[in-house]
Amino acid sequence: MNLRMLLSNSMKPLIIGHQNADPDAVCSMIAFSRLYNSINPEGTFTLMADDLSRLSKQVLDNFELKDQILEEPGTDFDLIILLDTNSRLQLGTDFQDIPTDPSKTIVIDHHEPNPEVEAIADHRFVKSDRFSTCEILVDIFEDMNVEIDPNIANLLLTGILFDTRRFFYTDLQTLMIGIKLLNSGADYEKCVNSLQIRPDRSERIARLKAASKANVHLLGDWVIATSTINAFEASACRGLLEIGADVAIIGGKPGKGKVRLSSRSSREFYDKTNINLGTDVMEPLGPIIDGKGGGHANAAGANGTKNLSAALDKAVELIRVAVGTNTDSARES
Repeated sequence: MNLRMLLSNSMKPLIIGHQNADPDAVCSMIAFSRLYNSINPEGTFTLMADDLSRLSKQVLDNFELKDQILEEPGTDFDLIILLDTNSRLQLGTDFQDIPTDPSKTIVIDHHEPNPEVEAIADHRFVKSDRFSTCEILVDIFEDMNVEIDPNIANLLLTGILFDTRRFFYTDLQTLMIGIKLLNSGADYEKCVNSLQIRPDRSERIARLKAASKANVHLLGDWVIATSTINAFEASACRGLLEIGADVAIIGGKPGKGKVRLSSRSSREFYDKTNINLGTDVMEPLGPIIDGKGGGHANAAGANGTKNLSAALDKAVELIRVAVGTNTDSARES
């Protein structure tokens, strides 16, 4: 069954993103809801995510979007669309049991393939070579001959700008998609401004604490920094990269019985080592923390319930082994 038919037959779809939904997740969710309304104007959709990031909330405010995104499970639906994730665990503790019928579940995502995705959804639009889920939605809009109006173009461009770091991570296809959205009426300056945010006091303190407690591991020419805080892990990772780390891995315990890891690497590190933080580091940590891990080559994370210290040590060891292996291979070639 194709996507148009699935949407045409659904009167109560649930459009859901990953926990602590970032702008790529939120913008793709809302854009998809507009696509659904174009296909099935009589239907009633529900948007849901286990919390939104602070930046996502700012994006919603800047574009004056009134869409209600529920942060608690519990609604009736006849179709589930998972956006910007292909893992149950990434939906959040209270949401991971929502996908129950693969025949009525769609996954649209750009992360590295997850072995469990085939058990989650029979209908999959997963392109791990893309830098954002919003890029995939542009293709879906075009394939279904649904117009991208200026409001939708703003959403999709904002999601792309966020996940590509203002086109720092990009290729020709992504740039061409950006041009299409500008031609559709996207306001580039407004999209960029919606993502401009000065870290508040607590986030700046978290970054400073992460730096002050960082353990530095020297693996050949590479500097690997690890640390622990209980909030703003991704932001702290970016901070460690900005002050000199090639790879930053930060662990935290955001709530009782929860463990969370975030990692970031420089573009140079990935280009020269081919170490993918998602598949080579965070996925193997899943069993250690009794959870799941995954993500992208340069940005990945894991969520679980235990063994934070052991997971950080294992992450460094995985990189140590991979650096040695990849370096030897490069010399032999």
